[in-house]
Amino acid sequence: MFKRITWMGTGMAIGAGGAFWAKRRVESAMDRYLPDQVADRAATQARKVGRTVRAAATEGRQAMRDREHELRGQVDARTFVGSRDGTRSGPASGERPAGSRRSSRSGLPLRATPVGRRRSRR
Repeated sequence: MFKRITWMGTGMAIGAGGAFWAKRRVESAMDRYLPDQVADRAATQARKVGRTVRAAATEGRQAMRDREHELRGQVDARTFVGSRDGTRSGPASGERPAGSRRSSRSGLPLRATPVGRRRSRR
């Protein structure tokens, strides 16, 4: 008899505790999904995303400036004509050395006929 009363009391205590725990969980879930709480969480997340996007844009602009500086240095190293102290040594002012990357093609003669074989139409 005492075994039954003991197990019944234990079952009732566990049942009451489980019901109380479940009630608290349901109420806290309901509180989380109230309109005010949802709006607050959405605003907080929007601020976080805004900060992240601004930081990414700033970092991207800085990386772009660094890369542009690096590329301009490479172009300047390839196309430099003259001495490094600022005085110009080399061809006259309107001329460029042969093979210069900035030479124009305006002085080349135009070809009257295309180069290569034409395919016949059938």
